[in-house]
Amino acid sequence: MNKEAAKEIFDAGVEGESTRDMIVVEMVKAGVSLNSAQIWYKDFAKAAGLVSSRTGHKAEALEYIGEAGVNLLVDEERTQLRDELVDKFGVATSTANDYIKAFAVANDIELPRSNFGGDPESKAKIYDWIVENMDCEKAEFKDFMVNEMGRSPGSIDETWRGIELARKLQADGHTFA
Repeated sequence: MNKEAAKEIFDAGVEGESTRDMIVVEMVKAGVSLNSAQIWYKDFAKAAGLVSSRTGHKAEALEYIGEAGVNLLVDEERTQLRDELVDKFGVATSTANDYIKAFAVANDIELPRSNFGGDPESKAKIYDWIVENMDCEKAEFKDFMVNEMGRSPGSIDETWRGIELARKLQADGHTFA
């Protein structure tokens, strides 16, 4: 199937108020690979004005970090800079940490790895929440991680997969004691 035929499926799906997944499935049924269907859907949706691209602040953030004159090897200074990036650019804590890491790599600064972006108190808070909300849905977990922990929505998928794995193992009779 060619891209033009996939576009016809996309248009029909949008007109019929189908979801993104329904449209992608129809493309796959018509012979498009899953990868191509997802990429083409994204392209078609963007061209149709159904989605917008993310606002990127990386270049501005890297410039800001360079002008801040902060010693990135000092935990307190790095944490204060991270908080400034969150406020100035309206990004999640994890994104601000990514900016700092990118700046460090570009400037041959070797940051401490063990706890960068993951302090023990935050980890404990996340684990406690998971234990208290064992039957939560992904949307609830995502809401907690974004609104309570300041994480970016895209950064929680790995943790969620861990929760799902733990649930499956527990359902199969495995314990974690």
